Amino acid sequence: MSPHSNRKKTLFILNVILCALFIAAILFSFFFLPCYLPDKQLAWKFVWDIKKDIVPAVGALQLGFSLVLAIFFVYLMRLQRVLRHDKEELAAAITNLEVGFYRESLGDSPGFIETNEGLLKILEYTEDELFELKPAEIFSLSEEYSKFKELLLTRGSLIKEVRFKKKGGQEIWVVMSSKVIKSDRSEAQFFEHLVMDVSERKWMEEEVCSAYLRFESVIQNTPNIAIQGYALDGKILEWNHASELLYGYTKHEAIGKKNLDIILSEGDRKEFEDAFEMMKKTGRPTAPREWKVRNKAGREFTIYSSMFPILQSGQAIEIYCMDVDISDRVESERRLNEIKDKLESLALKDALTEIYNFRYFRERLSAEFERAKRTLSPISIMMIDIDYFKSINDAHGHQFGDKILKQVARFLKVELRANDVVARWGGEEFAIILPDTNRADASGVGNKILDLFHTRAFGDGSNFIKLKCSIGVVSYPEDPLFSTEELIDGGEEGIYRVKERGGDGVALYGHDIGENVLDKYSVEDRRRFIDAVKQKLSFYAVRSERSILEAIYSLAKSIELRDRRTREHCDRMVEYAEKTARKVDMNEQEVDNVRRAAMLHDIGKIGISDAILLKPGRLTPEEYEAVKKHPVIGADIISVAGFLKDIVPLILGHHERWDGAGYPRGLRGEEIPLGARILAVVDVYEAVTSDRPYHKAISKQEAIKILKDGAGTQFDAHIVEVFLEVLGAK
Repeated sequence: MSPHSNRKKTLFILNVILCALFIAAILFSFFFLPCYLPDKQLAWKFVWDIKKDIVPAVGALQLGFSLVLAIFFVYLMRLQRVLRHDKEELAAAITNLEVGFYRESLGDSPGFIETNEGLLKILEYTEDELFELKPAEIFSLSEEYSKFKELLLTRGSLIKEVRFKKKGGQEIWVVMSSKVIKSDRSEAQFFEHLVMDVSERKWMEEEVCSAYLRFESVIQNTPNIAIQGYALDGKILEWNHASELLYGYTKHEAIGKKNLDIILSEGDRKEFEDAFEMMKKTGRPTAPREWKVRNKAGREFTIYSSMFPILQSGQAIEIYCMDVDISDRVESERRLNEIKDKLESLALKDALTEIYNFRYFRERLSAEFERAKRTLSPISIMMIDIDYFKSINDAHGHQFGDKILKQVARFLKVELRANDVVARWGGEEFAIILPDTNRADASGVGNKILDLFHTRAFGDGSNFIKLKCSIGVVSYPEDPLFSTEELIDGGEEGIYRVKERGGDGVALYGHDIGENVLDKYSVEDRRRFIDAVKQKLSFYAVRSERSILEAIYSLAKSIELRDRRTREHCDRMVEYAEKTARKVDMNEQEVDNVRRAAMLHDIGKIGISDAILLKPGRLTPEEYEAVKKHPVIGADIISVAGFLKDIVPLILGHHERWDGAGYPRGLRGEEIPLGARILAVVDVYEAVTSDRPYHKAISKQEAIKILKDGAGTQFDAHIVEVFLEVLGAK
């Protein structure tokens, strides 16, 4: 039994003895009364020796007082039990709430007077161990205890966060609610403290603060994208460095002002207010659009702006805008329109079909291709050649053939979008520009055109024929072509590949020719498929992607522009990583995460200088250390987008080794995420089989040997085995 428990028991016994003596004294006083003796001296005598005739009355009175006293004493005892019970329940409640309690004595040598299980649990001490300590010893710093005690004596009560030290020396954060207990004479007797462990909350606050600092760093250091944050009343809360450069207002000048009052033109102000209010109500981002704005100097220009809300519990709490100056693009489009008018004025149309001729097609393709590269938008071209057209001329004459060409030109104009460019390339060959259209959608358009040729009859009133055609499709940036000539050559190459197999098909650049997917559908299924293609094309024409994701992919594209090999490497990485992920039975969401991580795994190289990244020789130790930072840089960039949080561990860990000798964290074995282990194997295979500035590509067999030698040390042996199955090397 502890000294503290012995002291409590001794005090209880002493209280019982004192109560018994008090009651005995009172009863004794009933039977003895003071009186004067004959010699006038004061003495105490039994009541019946003084006057016997009043003994019955005194006895009854004494009995009554005794009963009242006994009842009152019983009441006090019961009251004491109730108070003790309430105190125990309160102590139990405090303990269940994991709230610590202790009393601390005052004086030169303060100590613990009383404590509860909650405090013992928080500090991981036993009661005996705690009572051997001084109160200052549970504080992390003795100076902190002295300041806290001094402040408590000054104020009388205090609530404060302080750091305690557990039995093992671990520091924890607690909230203390303390009070000075005083006597009737207002003298401080002891301290009472309630203690609650808030270490987890402090850790969460630090994490939130760290995430906010990263987010703030990305906002402030994102180049060429002006980012502003707005309160719901329209006042500016955030104004990054790019905004200062774009609009001419410093952060100090902009914060607290309303954007409408300083940069928006009068014409766009009402529309901006409506879009802002709609976002506040719905919590949904608006479609990106162009605005007319003016800077501090009064110069008006055009921006492309994306607006999105920051949500809390489904409600918008702040609105963010990401603006890009597109004055050059607007000016280019203006010049493009002037060129268009000029070309049309020069009759750059085919005389027979009344659509654009090859000269206009080349000039327009050059302008559209430059716009696509500048804005990182997709673009596709389609080359169409009518099969066996010479036999039509031979059988029906050239006039009939000319009618067919006119009808085909009108047919293509009707079936394609208004912003698609249809031109006659020469003879029976047509060329089409599909702006903002990627490879998959361009392939769908090509198959749609092919199917419509099968169902449409061409000719005059007396002769009708069905036509077949060969179609070649080329897409940027999916296909590694970097000039208009390469795009045109790629489209014509596709036509020749189709014709080599008998014509009547669609060929994508660098892909085998497949059968027309619509052939196996019924007429009704074909109609639904065509409607779906139209909807999808319409969606991509007005697509509105999340601004943060656009910024991240823009950074990834900038790496590809610095090193073409990186682009080809990423394309193959995505293909191999996706196949391997499916082989190890990942679900669709996990496969998608691996695919995205493979696409963005080297995004951290944006922070590596070209002198190191493209160095032809061996890297120095200092340069290699700089390169080793790119997984951390990439993870920091990706972590800004909350919806990409699942791929952050994959990017951070794709250079870890199975034996723990990798970087940046030295993880080993299954501590490394499965997706990162897949990327590690695929990345090494792709690196050694590709030409790099510092080495030539090795053969597939040599690369497989490297993977097998590294299985179980550098790589997960199971992943190596699965990847070799994907390669067909096992």
